[in-house]
Amino acid sequence: MSTMKRRRCTGLLALMLAGGLVGPLGGCSGGCAETVLEVSPVEVDDVTAPLTVDARLTRDGRPVAGVTVTLAVMVVGPNNAHSEAMFYATTDADGRASVTRPGGVARLSPTNHQVTAYSAYFQPMNKIDGAHLCWSSVSAPITCRTSAGSGPCPVRTPT
Repeated sequence: MSTMKRRRCTGLLALMLAGGLVGPLGGCSGGCAETVLEVSPVEVDDVTAPLTVDARLTRDGRPVAGVTVTLAVMVVGPNNAHSEAMFYATTDADGRASVTRPGGVARLSPTNHQVTAYSAYFQPMNKIDGAHLCWSSVSAPITCRTSAGSGPCPVRTPT
């Protein structure tokens, strides 16, 4: 399976609410160190088996350890309404962050919804090891293997 990469350095668009006023906290302004998140597509054999999603974070090709990565499983419902089930994991010495959800895509998907993909987000708000690191995000599909072959995971129906 191929690894999908996408890099992005964006200004921090965090907002602060103080005394009824909203204002920016700060930004990268191009002065951040580029980071890369990598994820791979996930193919599910059993919709009730535990689902594991993971990502690897690097800077200049070296792993970034001990930081929080958000892993979000995308769920699509009626009228193409999208939502995300968000989870947080800390990267290990190899820069990997991983989350395993018991019950698999069946438990993550409410009735009349289906799991379609997952994303990884790295959004540091403070310096890490003395450096401002850029935000990074990437997505990959989650597909299911059924008797008809591999494709979108089935829509969960009422039981």
